[in-house]
Amino acid sequence: MKKIVLSLAVIGGLVFTSCKKDVAQENLETKLDSITEQVEDTLNVITEEVAETVPTLEAKIAEAQAELDKAVTVEEKQAATKKLNEAKAALATLKGEAISTVEEVKQEATAAANKASNAVKNTTNKAANKVEKKVEKAKEDIKSEVITVKEGEIKKAGLETISRKAN
Repeated sequence: MKKIVLSLAVIGGLVFTSCKKDVAQENLETKLDSITEQVEDTLNVITEEVAETVPTLEAKIAEAQAELDKAVTVEEKQAATKKLNEAKAALATLKGEAISTVEEVKQEATAAANKASNAVKNTTNKAANKVEKKVEKAKEDIKSEVITVKEGEIKKAGLETISRKAN
């Protein structure tokens, strides 16, 4: 009887822990999906901005290059060179900002994924610890109950023996 009750307690604990792990795993998957969607949305916005701006800057570079090629005087060449350099600098800045933003998004996504993963691990460990404690308490309760039953049986047997001797 003791082994059956103890086995049931252990099985119940394992099922409880398994369910907690499943829920934690589902929560992790949901959080990771959410993080992935946010990253994709952010990267799509960056891509759209770059896609809209790059052709404009490339057109300005081509225009400035054409002006430089047509320039005859030193002043025209300086003005065209300045315009060309500004357009190239703007393009380089845009590319640099896009790369920097992508790196930031990547780092934030990685940090968020790690945080979610750690939260799941902590939840799972806490659930496992609670089950362990419940199983240990169940063992102690069973042990205590068995001792009480045995003591009762011993007292009962002792009283029967005394009754027989008295008769």
